[in-house]
Amino acid sequence: MAYIQIKVPQEVADGIKANRIPQRDLAGLVRNYLSQHATSSQGAVDLQPAEDGNTNTQNGWIPYFNNFKNPRKRMISAPDVYRIGQNGSQELIQSARDDFDKSWLVSSTRTNYASDTLDAKITHNYGITAVQPVERKVVVPIYQQTALRDVLKTKEGVDYLQALFDTKDNADKIAKTLVALSGKSAEDIYIWAPDQQSRAGCQERAAGFVFLFGRFHVYGNNRVGDNNGRSRGMTLDSKTYLMKTKQNDILPK
Repeated sequence: MAYIQIKVPQEVADGIKANRIPQRDLAGLVRNYLSQHATSSQGAVDLQPAEDGNTNTQNGWIPYFNNFKNPRKRMISAPDVYRIGQNGSQELIQSARDDFDKSWLVSSTRTNYASDTLDAKITHNYGITAVQPVERKVVVPIYQQTALRDVLKTKEGVDYLQALFDTKDNADKIAKTLVALSGKSAEDIYIWAPDQQSRAGCQERAAGFVFLFGRFHVYGNNRVGDNNGRSRGMTLDSKTYLMKTKQNDILPK
């Protein structure tokens, strides 16, 4: 037995506080909640796009989400989008696919590319005030509509996608997650990162996701003030409890 920290929805928190939920039933409730919402330690993905599906640039969306106070929200990041493919409900996955189809899905993940090398710094939650940003330094090869399978054949490609999605997943699991997220085969998933000349001309780029010509594209080259797309909120206000339980009873399977 060990104490682990989990986030639960308000109704579950109220039930725990009032001793209305037996501990034997709690693991199932939490597992169900995790499957319905792609959750992390920093919030749960909203089931609907922000502003009824209106579009904006990354620079425009950041202050929009920073204005939320009750409930507090932050802008979705590339790792959050990736987690939808891992533990999102079918409803949430389909809703995200609608964003990919009707517009870009713009994230709070920003890449600052070096102008004369392939070095880059990826920042998740860029400009977001509700949570701390997460930074990853990584070499990002040039990808001009490069097939996912080709990207994952190289160590540099795996390292890049691990940094982009803030994960330690191996190549096989990354591929399976993006297939689950998009509903496309691995052969129809493509990765983009700007060439050296483009990096020199514009170093800051936003991560985005889109369906084009029947394929799923993971973009690392959108201009932060030019490319408009939909976005998503991450609701932060769920209570945190420490519970004495077996870890495997809480984590989604």
